[in-house]
Amino acid sequence: MTTWGARDCNNIGGFLDKQEISPATHSIEELADLVEQYLTREYRPSELGLDDVGYHVAGFDRQQKPRLYHIFWGFDRPRPANQTSPKYGKYDHSPPLGKVFYLYNGRNDLADIVVSKLIHEINEGKDIRFDPRTHEGLVRLGDLVVRFAAEVTPEVEPPFFTYLISPLNRAVKIKNDSFHPIKRDAISQKLKELAEEEE
Repeated sequence: MTTWGARDCNNIGGFLDKQEISPATHSIEELADLVEQYLTREYRPSELGLDDVGYHVAGFDRQQKPRLYHIFWGFDRPRPANQTSPKYGKYDHSPPLGKVFYLYNGRNDLADIVVSKLIHEINEGKDIRFDPRTHEGLVRLGDLVVRFAAEVTPEVEPPFFTYLISPLNRAVKIKNDSFHPIKRDAISQKLKELAEEEE
């Protein structure tokens, strides 16, 4: 689970720690329900007058299918003309099996520039420095997007965290403390760790 947007009073980590969540006791759907409960009943950014804030809850269901939920307070993106006030929302953005799916919030306008341009370059048959169809390439793409956003706006800054999740909902974290790309050795090591945990 990741968070984006307003940080004031946002203590989702403390709330989830008290729930003693593990893949053995909670499904990804139950985790998404708990995050929604925290946002709407505990945190209540609507009552605090906060700007947009939300969470991406990602993992795999009991059948090892990828699941991705977007739980938020704020406006839909892109914002419909008839949406005049923020709202609470919970959207299921789970990707189809075998498909790569990109979801970004916060400064999604900046993220979309990088992702759209990369897809255009691939479709044009241009050489690029990594293959986003591989695990390593996806990590490098995510790292590129956040570093680009951080170069453009002070709203985004290091450290940057990338989480890799296996079909058994085991996760490893890659931390990047700088504006430099994550070293390929660090990515390979974390992918290896995750593979070993699956055995």
